[in-house]
Amino acid sequence: MCGRLVVSNTTSELLSAFDATGGDFQDWHPSWNIKPTQTVPVVIHSAKGGEEAVRRLEPARWSLTPSWSKELKTKFPTFNARSEGITDKATWRGPVKTHRALVPATGYYEWQ
Repeated sequence: MCGRLVVSNTTSELLSAFDATGGDFQDWHPSWNIKPTQTVPVVIHSAKGGEEAVRRLEPARWSLTPSWSKELKTKFPTFNARSEGITDKATWRGPVKTHRALVPATGYYEWQ
């Protein structure tokens, strides 16, 4: 269960490492202290606007906003979850099946 992410790669390094052909994440700067709810780069494989499916580097918010929530901020934090029994929880059941992405983290840590 991590509280901070480290992504030390630049956009071009991430595009090369994951053989991504595009995306909308050109303003990424490496960081050693990414907090929950901040924007992180993710790698997804999907079609955009009727195009052929490709691997892309896109920005994402580090957290999960349930589909039923009307606000980004939720009562309980959703940036961290244990894999054991995750599909039994209503908050995670749908996203685990349909909203997947690679988060290219160099490391992670928990503040003491």
